[in-house]
Amino acid sequence: MNQPAWPSVARQLTEAKASPRSALEKLIQDNQDFHLLRSEEANDQIGLPQWLRVYWRKNHPEGVYSANDPTGGYPRVLKNVHAWMLAHPDLKPDPPANLGAVAAPAPPAPPAAPKALAAVGTNLRISGAQGTPRSESDIRVNYNSPNNIIAASNAIGPSTQAQFYSSDGGATWGQTSLPVVPGDSFQSDPAVDWTSDGTAWAITIGIDASQTNLQLRSFESSNGGATWAFGTTISGAQTAADKEMMWVDHSPTSPFKDNIYVIWHNNQPVFVTRRTAGAWGNPVQVSDAETTGTGIGGDIKTNSAGDVFAFWPDTGSQKLLVAKSTDGGVTFAQPVTIATTFGSFQIAVPSFDSRQPLIYISAGAYRTAAKNLVYATWVDLTGTAGCNAPGNAPGTIVASTCKTRIWFSRSTDGGGTWEAPKMINNQASLNDQFSPRLAVDEITGKLVVVYYDTVGDPGRLRTDVWYQTSSDDGVTWSTSVKVTTAETDETGGGADLGNQYGDYNGLSGYAGKFFPSWTDRRSGASEEIWTARITTVEWYGRTMTQNADGRLEVFVVGNDGALWHIWQTAPNNGWSAWFSQGAAGGGFAGSAVGD
Repeated sequence: MNQPAWPSVARQLTEAKASPRSALEKLIQDNQDFHLLRSEEANDQIGLPQWLRVYWRKNHPEGVYSANDPTGGYPRVLKNVHAWMLAHPDLKPDPPANLGAVAAPAPPAPPAAPKALAAVGTNLRISGAQGTPRSESDIRVNYNSPNNIIAASNAIGPSTQAQFYSSDGGATWGQTSLPVVPGDSFQSDPAVDWTSDGTAWAITIGIDASQTNLQLRSFESSNGGATWAFGTTISGAQTAADKEMMWVDHSPTSPFKDNIYVIWHNNQPVFVTRRTAGAWGNPVQVSDAETTGTGIGGDIKTNSAGDVFAFWPDTGSQKLLVAKSTDGGVTFAQPVTIATTFGSFQIAVPSFDSRQPLIYISAGAYRTAAKNLVYATWVDLTGTAGCNAPGNAPGTIVASTCKTRIWFSRSTDGGGTWEAPKMINNQASLNDQFSPRLAVDEITGKLVVVYYDTVGDPGRLRTDVWYQTSSDDGVTWSTSVKVTTAETDETGGGADLGNQYGDYNGLSGYAGKFFPSWTDRRSGASEEIWTARITTVEWYGRTMTQNADGRLEVFVVGNDGALWHIWQTAPNNGWSAWFSQGAAGGGFAGSAVGD
């Protein structure tokens, strides 16, 4: 029987660029007990060094490290731990920064005539000028005061989670960070939201690199996100909490308004906790025997009746699952299957081959007297021959006919049964889509999805962010519209290959205005976090004409009170739009789509 070819200590030290006599060098040397690993871990594609796996296993012997689970039993955030250790060979957190007052950047210059607002606003760098990468972000509009917006991202270099805030509807942004919790080496995996009293909330993983303990920390801000205070540890005694998402019940008609819900996985099982009346509850396990692998990549949402929906993928069965609570998160029903994916856990594509896109669920819920809708989006292979199994992923092969697409499914009976999933934009070209984020406008019910797409690059390496909308509850989707005004390349030339785009983007919307947040490296330097305002309207009336060259021109009245002028840029081509200066808001320019 052949013995596995484990790397030599010298090779491991060289790959880690570990300085002689550094704490990192000693950590690597002290974790050479490769007999703790399965033999195939010498050459698998998980992307974690063997010494770090040994270190994790020593601290977490309770884990399930199965060859049948594509995660191998290791939390995704260990990739961030690895990157942090390489940047901090002394294995010590950075000293707290004295940020002082942070001046917001100057407002962008108004657009040239015609002076009007367009459907996609100016691209804005909300992370400010930074010397280290920012990636993996979340963003949330304050539904009770829409001019206030918060966002957050990973910032592995400085050790603490980066926080961003705006008080003028996203026109200008300030930057700050979460405080350090004693015992934590750094923080990862941001989630943010607001309660109706104007308190901003942030959740992060507090990571103790000395013990590789992963615990969920809550923070709050009473000044719109400018400064933050540590609250408590919400994951209880768990020490392997990973990939959390947060949601606040915003609905004025919900009996559980202002409940805060957080979902994550600890080792393989999926947990949810909630905050009510000033106190966090104990974690509740929502997955059961149906989850045969790791429940990584979940989401949690509520509707106007206060129903709670906990979503997660299972890396073992390749099923996408949802569990529902009708008592404000006290108990959850048995999980229901949404769909079964072709890929599992993560899918390597040419533009994102190092960290790889995660099969993450992004979800939403919308309920009225006549509707009880629940939605889910995710990335997957196309399902065609040669592109319907995990091993078919294109990896670095640009010419591969296998590609990834954004999939969507919905339930019209409150999550009980689900329609057959469909691809919302299946182009014929060899391009890849990934990292979708879905948002539901709780006022209008309109859906918006944003995602990365390499469709603009025949080389299949550079991405733009695109969006699509649905005004009929997800039955049909608009053509895609480009959000970004410059491409990003995360395949080399100084890219942070350990993190690349990170595992997710952010998206939040209310009353027709949506704000995505995404990882952007248009500068060619460090990764940054950007946003742009997306404005959507419902049309109450229209007048359509056709120009001599065949272009359609439309005048419509929107629910924002504006007169919109929308025209085709060429016959049978995309749309551009302006609306009247008298409309609420203004000062942005861009492209649009006509339904």
